[in-house]
Amino acid sequence: MAAARAFPPATPLAVLAVGALALAFRDPERAVTRRPTIALAPADGRVIHVDRVWDAYWQSHLVEIAVFLALWDVHVQRIPLDGEVVAQERRAGAYRPAMSRLATHGNNQLATYVRTAAGPCVVTQISGLLARRIVTWAPPGTRLSQGERLGMIKFGSQVTVRLPATASVLVGVGDHVRAGVTPVADLEGEAATAFPAT
Repeated sequence: MAAARAFPPATPLAVLAVGALALAFRDPERAVTRRPTIALAPADGRVIHVDRVWDAYWQSHLVEIAVFLALWDVHVQRIPLDGEVVAQERRAGAYRPAMSRLATHGNNQLATYVRTAAGPCVVTQISGLLARRIVTWAPPGTRLSQGERLGMIKFGSQVTVRLPATASVLVGVGDHVRAGVTPVADLEGEAATAFPAT
C-alpha cells in the first residue's frame, strides 16, 4: 500500500501529455515516388501562403510555399528534390505563432540551401510559439535523394520551400500536404501563380 501511495496512478493529463509527445515525434516510413522535375512537400501540414520572394543566397527571385505544422502533424522534414546541401544559415528571431506571415521571415529559423539539377532550392525550418529546437540531419556536403529525411522541428512550427520562380505551383492556400509524398510544384511547367510585386 505504501508503494502504491508513493507512485500514484497517472493522471489523465499526464497520459494526454505523453500521447501528444508520441504523436508529435513519430517518424513514419513513406513510399516516395521520385520524379526529378516535381518538387515534393518538405513537411506535413497545411499550406498557408504562396509568394514570390527575393533570396539573398541564390541572388534571384524564387517561389516560396509555406506549410504550417499543427501539433498533431508529423514533425520530420524531407528533401523536396534530389540534391546537395551547399550551405545552411541559422537566424535568431522571435517565437510568434507559426501560422502567421510574420513568423515566416521573423521567427527563429534554419535555412538549408540545396543545389539540384532543376535549380536552386531552399528548405527553411521555422520555430513557432511552442517549438524551441530545430534539428538538422544533413550538414553542408550531404547528398540527399528526393524524400529523404532532412531534420525535425520539435512541436508546432512552419516550414517553407523555395524553388525556381518559373515553377508551376501545384498547391494552394488551405491544401493539406504530406512530406515526401505530395507534389507541390512542377519545375518544367510555366509559372501560373499570380504573385504580388516585390
